Amino acid sequence: MVALEQNTARQLQRLAAQRQLYAFAKSIFGLQLTLSGPVAVGSAFAALAFPAIKGVTAGWGILITLADICWLTPWQKRLRTEAARIQEAFDCDVLELPWNDLKAGSSPDAEFVKEQSYKYQRWGHKMPTLSNWYAPVVDELPLQIGRIACQRSNCWWDAKQRRLYAMWIIGIVIGVFVTVFAIAFGNGLTIEDFVLKVVAPLAPALVLGIRQYYEQTEAASRLDKLKEHSDRLWKDALAGKSRTEFTNRSRNLQDEILENRRKSPLVLDSIFKRLRPSYEQQMNFGVAELVAEAKLKLGLN
Repeated sequence: MVALEQNTARQLQRLAAQRQLYAFAKSIFGLQLTLSGPVAVGSAFAALAFPAIKGVTAGWGILITLADICWLTPWQKRLRTEAARIQEAFDCDVLELPWNDLKAGSSPDAEFVKEQSYKYQRWGHKMPTLSNWYAPVVDELPLQIGRIACQRSNCWWDAKQRRLYAMWIIGIVIGVFVTVFAIAFGNGLTIEDFVLKVVAPLAPALVLGIRQYYEQTEAASRLDKLKEHSDRLWKDALAGKSRTEFTNRSRNLQDEILENRRKSPLVLDSIFKRLRPSYEQQMNFGVAELVAEAKLKLGLN
């Protein structure tokens, strides 16, 4: 059953490994934020204060933008893909779904999982527990129905945090740009000076912020659609259709969850840890409501 399997040493090791990979990717993203955020903004203010260095700050902005596009972002994507595959292995075992080679490729190497989980053990005590990844109450339902509740909770949680995160990002980007814009034109800059002293140094921050906003909102929209699909699947399951049909449909839904994990941008741990307690309570409440609904309609004790 879900509650027992998800807390075995093997599955906790997988969760630790995927969290380690995401953490490494987030550290790269943190470097990206530093170079594209405070450093870029500082360069813009430096160019306003010392016009002679405008060529240097403009070149720095272009260099950081190229590093972002050609190196930092692809590196993060590779790490996200590996983490998503390990999470898929966890889900397949815990939810008793067949592994899809066509979609996920080969199973993650056990040695690689061990290596990453060992790294996580050094600092994992600072993070929320890995135990009870899915609400244990789903064990009160037949697996083919409880599985859908778990998949739905995946989609709800992720969509909610990403939408809020996107709002914070675009607010910061607009605030920074408006502030620098006002200072620049308050000092009577020409258009040429504005481009060299403000736009070029700020380009990395603007590119990163706008891209993050659109990628986070796109990921949230994909998750909303997956949640809607899981809701339809849930209704059909309570109508008493065959177990085989729902295993196949859950496998198809899992394929899309995996694809979304690969594509979705990162959410910083500081945000994740702040949102998790309230979101986890809401998620567990939602799952408990689904379980109560299923037990009532299916006549389960």
